[in-house]
Amino acid sequence: MTSRRVGGRSHTKRNAVISLAALLAIVFLLYYFVGNSASSSKEGIHETTVVKKEIQNNPENETNKSSTDSKTSKEKIVYLTFDDGPSTDTNEILAALRNHHSKATFFMLEPHMKERSEAVKRIVRKGHGIGLHGVTHDLGQFYRSKQTVLQEMNKAQKTLENITGSHSNLVRVPYGSVPYLIQPFRKALKSHGYKIWDWNIDSGDWDLSGDEFVANTIKQIQKKEKEGVRSIVLLHDSPYTAKYLPELLDWLTNHGFQMKKIDTSVPVMHFKCYDRCHRIKT
Repeated sequence: MTSRRVGGRSHTKRNAVISLAALLAIVFLLYYFVGNSASSSKEGIHETTVVKKEIQNNPENETNKSSTDSKTSKEKIVYLTFDDGPSTDTNEILAALRNHHSKATFFMLEPHMKERSEAVKRIVRKGHGIGLHGVTHDLGQFYRSKQTVLQEMNKAQKTLENITGSHSNLVRVPYGSVPYLIQPFRKALKSHGYKIWDWNIDSGDWDLSGDEFVANTIKQIQKKEKEGVRSIVLLHDSPYTAKYLPELLDWLTNHGFQMKKIDTSVPVMHFKCYDRCHRIKT
């Protein structure tokens, strides 16, 4: 009995030691593997950080980034504007614009809007900009007084609204705002909410041959682009312009320009008067 009891205690003690040793072994192994795993994670994080730094410092990636940024923040935009329409050539102009996924702005004369109301509706329906160019296009009549200036634009506005239901506060006065649109005339237009629009590129389509006016326009657009200035191009709704417009649009499209319409979101551009504005002699 006694020897059995002692042997049993000895056996129990031996089992307890073995269990403790096994437990310590397990703890050691867990500590080892967890430690290695943490070390590997730290190394992985370090490697990732190094790779990111290498990417950030890589000139090629910097170039790609700046190239992408320039495309989104520095769009190449040209505003094409057509005066004196609508005409029998308006549909041809609209077709050329459609084929090049381009928009433009049409400053229209009131009698021509009445005569070709369907063309006016088509301009609006196709999403182009619309503006007013007055009624008479006559220096002596239009610039007679601030009343005549305002009356012509108001009459053109009413006709546009009757035809299309659309209202426009964009105006381009005949022959540009300098020198004939003196300060009282300007104030009269502005007091009625009209925005005066001139241009900074004269295509010369009213005077030059087809190849010449296209080349002349391209040269000026390139100059404005270098200066960081947006191009507002004066064109006319005429057969000559309609014929050579695709050539100009081809060049613009191939050189990454977007042709957009003028709307109220575009900052107004008009000639500065300085001391050049004077009353017309009649």
